[in-house]
Amino acid sequence: MSLRLKCHSLHAVALASTVLVTSCGDGGSASVTPPASAITAAQRPVSQTDLEIAQTLYSGAPRTPDGFYQDTPGAEHSYVSTMHLKNTDLEATAAAPHPEHELCTDDWSQAFEWSETSASEAPQYADLVATNDDARFFEFNRVREGDPQFYLRERVFKCSYVDRDTADLRASEGSAGQLNERPLTAEELRKLVEYLWQFTDYNNFGHAVLKSSGASSATALSHTLTIANLVRTGISTACDRIDLIAWRHTADSSTGSLQVDTTTLLPFGAREESGRVELCSN
Repeated sequence: MSLRLKCHSLHAVALASTVLVTSCGDGGSASVTPPASAITAAQRPVSQTDLEIAQTLYSGAPRTPDGFYQDTPGAEHSYVSTMHLKNTDLEATAAAPHPEHELCTDDWSQAFEWSETSASEAPQYADLVATNDDARFFEFNRVREGDPQFYLRERVFKCSYVDRDTADLRASEGSAGQLNERPLTAEELRKLVEYLWQFTDYNNFGHAVLKSSGASSATALSHTLTIANLVRTGISTACDRIDLIAWRHTADSSTGSLQVDTTTLLPFGAREESGRVELCSN
């Protein structure tokens, strides 16, 4: 069986050095709820004004709120790519119409075999220079001969932390696997959701996390990232659309079973011209 990496896109994240995070997720949004004009101040999902949100998206910063999870590599490398191996990386046709998810194992040797095979089948082999191991994943660090500034971090989740076998990275809602970390707390769910965000299409220019917030009930924990997405028209004088969405993960308190859903909260129009950002009146 071929084990060739076939992730579909690469996303930048502002860390200590230039870091790229591979995303194979589908950052789609769900049905649109009432227009901005119908949302009262009390119902507004974030504290930022529409203009502040638009300015953030057009400038590209800040992309996450204060206190958001950071995955900072060593400063000795100027270009770092981080990725998780997925089930589609084990198959001849990565575009097959079935769920795509990150792999997990609690066996270091299995994780290393997946990483080594993928490196061997890559257009240019990258030498293994270091390995890391924490409670969440195995990590295999590689560099290409003649290109020491490009540092590749390949990761494999530990099933004892999270099992994503039932997740579908191409879907905006449904099962998101099972969080096996114990004790199961709101803080652990927050860390997982903010970590997973790095590997989605939302971790790109034109997207910004405005708020990261949790909630709980007698039977479940949930964590929501409120994200602003810029949808350009492609016409410099026309209004672009900005959608605010809620990307929510819910964990069953007793089993750790995860569900994800995505809801559009409100849309509004804005444009940027000659460096000036303004809202559209309609």
